[in-house]
Amino acid sequence: MKTDNTIQAHPAWLPEGLTLRCLTPEDRDCHRAMSRLIYEALPSKELLIPMTEEEYDDTYSHLNDDVVYGIFEGNRLVATSSLLHDVRAYAVNPELADVLTHPCVEIGESMVLPEYRGQGWMLRLNTLIRQEAQRQGIRYMLATAHPDNLASNASLRRLGYHIVREFTRAGKRRNLLLLDLNEAQP
Repeated sequence: MKTDNTIQAHPAWLPEGLTLRCLTPEDRDCHRAMSRLIYEALPSKELLIPMTEEEYDDTYSHLNDDVVYGIFEGNRLVATSSLLHDVRAYAVNPELADVLTHPCVEIGESMVLPEYRGQGWMLRLNTLIRQEAQRQGIRYMLATAHPDNLASNASLRRLGYHIVREFTRAGKRRNLLLLDLNEAQP
């Protein structure tokens, strides 16, 4: 797990009383708890594919360059987005065969507690993810979003992603989205 030392704890876009930081291995349980809380409150479980325990273990390992950004109110985690290097799940998509031969990451675990939504934080967090991917020399960024999750799809498209196609991941419908950082506008 890597830390981004370029972020400010109190960027101008973040309301007073909230802080931004990279999560550390010590934050694994609060991240998992927030994800579980959001998943349990969803009107349809189709909208989110929660990380598995193995994926949390991998992300929160000291042996990779994954980065997880979090917004906190006090000690309460209220929003996250992750830069994830394990993109093996995408190998089932033949149209990504060439993409996956280049440095490639996924934006994942992008979520905001319901009472904090609608403030553009996901776009801001994912902009930080994109900047970190560029610092790491990544060429392509992948993402998935349920086709009916209009907010997630719109946020990713504002970042420059385009929808490749709809597919099934973990038994759930998803839009497969792709961003080529060599072509993306800053």
